[in-house]
Amino acid sequence: MTEAHVNEHDSLPERRRPVYGLDAPPVVAAFGAVGALGAACVAAGIRARIAPLAWAGLPPLMLGGLTLTAMTASSKIGKIRLCDRLLDDLHLQGDEDVLDLGCGSGQMLLGALGRLPRGTGTGIDLWRSQDQRGSSRDTCLRNARALGLESRLTLEDGDMTDLPFPDASFDLVTACLAVHNIPEAEQRARAIREAARVLRPSGRLLVVDFMKTEEYEREASAAGLADVQRSGLIPLMYPPVRVVRARAPHKDEQ
Repeated sequence: MTEAHVNEHDSLPERRRPVYGLDAPPVVAAFGAVGALGAACVAAGIRARIAPLAWAGLPPLMLGGLTLTAMTASSKIGKIRLCDRLLDDLHLQGDEDVLDLGCGSGQMLLGALGRLPRGTGTGIDLWRSQDQRGSSRDTCLRNARALGLESRLTLEDGDMTDLPFPDASFDLVTACLAVHNIPEAEQRARAIREAARVLRPSGRLLVVDFMKTEEYEREASAAGLADVQRSGLIPLMYPPVRVVRARAPHKDEQ
């Protein structure tokens, strides 16, 4: 979404605003606990006038507190701005069919669909709340309803390594902080191959992640995609992410 779209969301009544949740909630909670432990040590050291205890609490307080803040800001602000920027850079025509892998609560998927007045959006997910708080079919549908996009949205319960779609079904396939959750390298490679399989000629692939992006770049090329690129680190999110872009060959390139 563009900045205008973000402002438009802010003007919606509270009950109708899309809610996209928090990425990696167990990790955020763990750093919060580290920060709380550090704060307790600092407070106890000050009360008891035990300077070493207070000083010992400072590193975990700073590590936990700063990381908690950075990861929360990444989910609530940075991720939204980055997805908006990436989708704007695609210069979509408005009639594309888009597929989002691991769509979760729908941020990337609905951001794309909002730019497609004549297009459709499809999301596929296993809906695991440990990857994203609020990740559920119901949350994604509720967000789509809030944005007036529900009628052009299809959600599938399924695995991105075995997509239930025919070859050449989509003009755009996206994935944001999703593919790295697959633990096996071969299965991650299969997910990229599946994304390439369902792209129409000239269709585009857009993958955002903070790790394993070298694999995605390599597998996209191996799958026959063209113009494969991997960006440098982008600090709008924490941890910083990279973007892998590619496109399916034109018909005359095949």
